[in-house]
Amino acid sequence: MERVKKQSHLLEFYGIECDHCVDMEPLMDQIEKDSGLPIRRFEVWYNDENLRLLQKLDKGGSCGGVPFFYNKKTRSWICGATTYPNLKAWALGKPHERFLPPPRDETEYIQGVRGWFERLREEGLKRMQQRTETQLPINN
Repeated sequence: MERVKKQSHLLEFYGIECDHCVDMEPLMDQIEKDSGLPIRRFEVWYNDENLRLLQKLDKGGSCGGVPFFYNKKTRSWICGATTYPNLKAWALGKPHERFLPPPRDETEYIQGVRGWFERLREEGLKRMQQRTETQLPINN
């Protein structure tokens, strides 16, 4: 398998401490399992030779970061973390999006929306209280 990986046309450039790169590991493993196509991985934060290869393939710095996926057969690439279907299309040489971040975690999104509504509600209550406090009492 290692010999095959050395000759693979699918390349991934990553940084050791890169959270998005770490997030992509299970997806790449699944691509390799599902398609039988190995993905060669190149660490670029601590390896200058790998960094030069990344810069050569990322023409004009279109991506400018990691993870960066490059298909040598199709000369196509993906910049950043992406979805499984998009990564699979790239690996199989099918049409794909160069920039397609994975969706945010749904629970994180819902919590964000709830937080926004709660802040809106609190602001409304605060304004109502201020208006109530500033109104003059009505004399009968």
